Amino acid sequence: MLIASKESRRSIVYIFDANIQTLYIEFVNTKDVFMSLATVNISFNKELLKQIDRVAKEEVRTRSELIREASRMYLERKKKWENLFSYGKKIALENGISQKDIFDEIKVQRRKK
Repeated sequence: MLIASKESRRSIVYIFDANIQTLYIEFVNTKDVFMSLATVNISFNKELLKQIDRVAKEEVRTRSELIREASRMYLERKKKWENLFSYGKKIALENGISQKDIFDEIKVQRRKK
């Protein structure tokens, strides 16, 4: 939620982190807030949009805020997986483990079940 004061050209920005149930309050320059945002058009099927709107309403935030948060979470999760796979490749190289070795071990473990 953004509340702007025309006189001071400063805004109060409320940011609610649902993961840790915390509300952050920041005072920012209104011009900076609006200059840092870009508008995009995205198409959603109607059912998905209804779900987005329902969650946004439940969390008392705008559709845009919800979609921004979902995008950030996706990008963070993607980066974590990239880091994990990169680490796995590094360890495999250091220990001389090939992809064939991994697949062979998976087959052995599956046969045990």
